[in-house]
Amino acid sequence: MNKKVLNHQERQYAKPFTGDGKLHFISALTTFVRGHLLLFGTLLVLFFLSLSGYSGWRYYQYRQSGIFAFAKFSAALTPPNAETLAKRVDFNTLSGHLAQAIAADYPFFKEGPNQLRDIKDLIQMNLLRRVMTKEEPAKEKPDPQKNLLSPLAVFPDDFLTQFTKNLVIQDSQDSAKDGPVFLSSSVEHPLLEQAFPILLRMEKIGGVWIIRDVANAEELVNQFRAAQLKRMKARLDARLAKREAAGKRMNSIIALKSCSAGTTKLSDGKTLLLVTNVLGRNISSLTVNNTNLEVVFNAGDKELLRRYLNASQPVRPGEDFNQHWNIEFDLQSGDGQDIWKTSAISCSPSWRSMGLANGEVLYYADLPEMEEDFK
Repeated sequence: MNKKVLNHQERQYAKPFTGDGKLHFISALTTFVRGHLLLFGTLLVLFFLSLSGYSGWRYYQYRQSGIFAFAKFSAALTPPNAETLAKRVDFNTLSGHLAQAIAADYPFFKEGPNQLRDIKDLIQMNLLRRVMTKEEPAKEKPDPQKNLLSPLAVFPDDFLTQFTKNLVIQDSQDSAKDGPVFLSSSVEHPLLEQAFPILLRMEKIGGVWIIRDVANAEELVNQFRAAQLKRMKARLDARLAKREAAGKRMNSIIALKSCSAGTTKLSDGKTLLLVTNVLGRNISSLTVNNTNLEVVFNAGDKELLRRYLNASQPVRPGEDFNQHWNIEFDLQSGDGQDIWKTSAISCSPSWRSMGLANGEVLYYADLPEMEEDFK
């Protein structure tokens, strides 16, 4: 087979790409780049300008967001800066709402025509004191019994430390817009043995983010009040248990057996004597130096009167307790007339206190009503 013969032009294109061809290509590319250098430079500058503008716009948007305001508020708390916090928290509005919640659950607190204003001022003063005072590290939890007897303060010693540590911004689409947004934290009160959630409402006013309210003020005060009442009841129960234990202890030392009562009129015709005799026995190994009894006198089912009767006579182990008392009344008085008209009087003794020879004093304490911590 005969090979096809290429013409002169085809032979030119069919030549291999030699070194001279490479130089020619590079030279042409260089010439093209030089001719369009200004265009490339302009495009490059525009690219970086647009990138910088977009980043600047994003940063501007971030600085206007609730997230940025939250970061600045957190920074103002570590360490606490009163001047900066005053710019980021509307303490007047916040304390006003909180004062209303407190007055609802504590109507007796700062009672009077200026109650809300007084509570509001007290809130602001205590918050300012917290900010201005350096907090000490949290102490170890005291013994439960000592805990109940300790005075209750509203704020734990490390309130701001706990609040700042647990402070977070809640996830919300509004956190990057105009809000409102919510900041949440929690603080554990060691004397109440409970953690309390705190929810702050932050709003954008005049282009500035401000914390204006405790959003859960009512719930927060309700929870605090419930925990306080629980502690008050536990304190009362502890005292009741202590009192009952003291009563049982005294009964285990001198067991009371009987009580008798009768009346007699003196020769002057004006004086009435209520004669009382209480019998018992020391059934312990302890010597009792002095005693005090509460005796209730009854006429049937009706209580006539109560008296505290004491004796200083020692009662040694195994000895009988046999004490007599004469209680004088004016025969013309109300009590005197009631007792004189009663045909049969019964009496019921119970221990109030007992002083032992070893110096120990046992007593059955009176219990007041549940004591309010903030009254």
